Amino acid sequence: MAYETYFFLALILFLASFTQGMTGFGFAMISVPLISLLIDVKYAIPIAAICGFFVNIYLIYKLKSHIKYFELKELIFGAIIGIPMGTVFVIYSDRGILKVILALIVLLFVFLSITQIIKQTGLNKKWGYFFGLLSGFLGGAFNTNGPPVLIYFYLHGFDKFKQKASITGFFIVASAIIITTHLLTGLSNLLVWKDAFIMSPIVLSGIIIGHNLFNRISTKIYNNIILAGLFVIAIILLIG
Repeated sequence: MAYETYFFLALILFLASFTQGMTGFGFAMISVPLISLLIDVKYAIPIAAICGFFVNIYLIYKLKSHIKYFELKELIFGAIIGIPMGTVFVIYSDRGILKVILALIVLLFVFLSITQIIKQTGLNKKWGYFFGLLSGFLGGAFNTNGPPVLIYFYLHGFDKFKQKASITGFFIVASAIIITTHLLTGLSNLLVWKDAFIMSPIVLSGIIIGHNLFNRISTKIYNNIILAGLFVIAIILLIG
């Protein structure tokens, strides 16, 4: 890989890790499309997964006192079922239609939340099976498992620390499954892992700066960032 390619790869990973450090999500949505402009997507997906796992480890360490994994069991169970369903869907169906439907649902949710038609009143934990299933399905279909999880925790009305910690707790389990799958299928290799470790100081610096900024904002601002992030994801899905 040329030196200039490594330079732009470092910039992309810094931006993605800063965003995840700030919000708790967005690493794959930023890194995979941009890295794919530089290098083959078969390289972009595994290196983003590995670096994203590094980011989640750091966030887990910082937010560990706010994470209760037993509260995530419904989400995780649903995701485990949904991931293979999404993979099968990719093989036999048109991903484009699903992406448009997902984008429109997310935009509708953002509109209903801004207008306060939908409020953060909490959800029955049993809804976790549905949102986890949908998240796993979307992750298996086109590596976009974030929106259902973000909506689920947003509706619970947690403070910013518990909300971000819960998102991270789910993502670290999902990312562990993903990188294991990449290893078993041969999508990741020694070169990808070597590059991921070379880039780890850049990733670490981005996550530290992003998380420090997160500590300075209020829960209200954080919730607005969540809605803005969902809006951006929906637009990317529509034009991608």
